[in-house]
Amino acid sequence: MSKSFEKDFADFCSTTSAHGFNYLTTPSKTVKFSWVFILILALSFGIFHLYTLISQYAKYEYHESIVRNTEQIPVFPDVTICDNTGISDSSMER
Repeated sequence: MSKSFEKDFADFCSTTSAHGFNYLTTPSKTVKFSWVFILILALSFGIFHLYTLISQYAKYEYHESIVRNTEQIPVFPDVTICDNTGISDSSMER
């Protein structure tokens, strides 16, 4: 790997808000391997969970039925529409 990539990767790992990435730049090979393993394991579980959710969603069966009942005439309620302007005195006199 180039020195520029290693420096950029180390800068990213030390400044990211994601937890655990700073352990990838430690000199201990055991710590690096452990965190790489944990990250791969977490990513694998996340992908598996996403696959499970999508497959359950795709298998979901739905039934749609439309029933038209035209035997009864619908009953409409009485409606009164009132004018909001009110009645003026001059119109009352006429």
